[in-house]
Amino acid sequence: MSIAPPAGLASPGTRRPAGDRAAFFATKGVGPTILCIPGGYHGAWCFAAWMAIFTEAGIAAAALETRGKGSLATAAEPATGIEDYATDAVAAAMALGGPVVLLGHSLGALIAMRAAMRLPRVAGLLLVAPSPPGNMPGVAAVPTVPEGALIPPPAEALAVTRFLGGERPAGLAGYLAALSPESPRALNDRYALRVLVDPARFATIPSLVVEAGRDDAERHPAGQDAAISRFLGGEHLLLTAMPHCMMLGPWAVESAAPLIAWHRARFARGEER
Repeated sequence: MSIAPPAGLASPGTRRPAGDRAAFFATKGVGPTILCIPGGYHGAWCFAAWMAIFTEAGIAAAALETRGKGSLATAAEPATGIEDYATDAVAAAMALGGPVVLLGHSLGALIAMRAAMRLPRVAGLLLVAPSPPGNMPGVAAVPTVPEGALIPPPAEALAVTRFLGGERPAGLAGYLAALSPESPRALNDRYALRVLVDPARFATIPSLVVEAGRDDAERHPAGQDAAISRFLGGEHLLLTAMPHCMMLGPWAVESAAPLIAWHRARFARGEER
């Protein structure tokens, strides 16, 4: 299955605004809605396969287009931080109505956690190949990048290694072309451990941390994802065959299965949204 983005970088669903700077694509199904939040360099398009799979499973889903990403790439700014992206996520969640399940991938996990700190109610938290909060015991910093100008997406060889577990699936050229420059402030918020969360906030929020078995060891060292789940008081699942971007084409069906099972186990009688 190809990892090329959909035409126009449009994820499945109806496009709706999220505040003044962002947007989201939403499909109908049984709620609470899974709001998918992309990580660094990626837009809502990266969740196209999962959006289709969730919809086919009857689950309401949405994909967030954060400011400066995907179809909003012309609005990118180097001063954008994780808290700004969290503002986009909060706006999308409020527009969807009712408590949502926040699904954050990679840097999007920090966005999801910060959004959860600000939303009055959250139905659940799914963190996929997550970046860790800065106040988690034992967490390691990563060398920072220069601030002041947008950071281009990784070159092909590095992107293949870091995001795709060394594989080169069909559609690679289109995937690489769809990646957006990233704000150095947002990257350094993670690298310098500037994103803090209160674990007490998550004591009543069901959560699952999904670890990619073939992730980038520099940013996702062994044991880090399990530590995140303990820090938040949630569950941990290791998918040994998965690369960092497990939501893409060839890995999407297998990686979506435990997310669907988790959602159904907790919200089997949810109302249609």
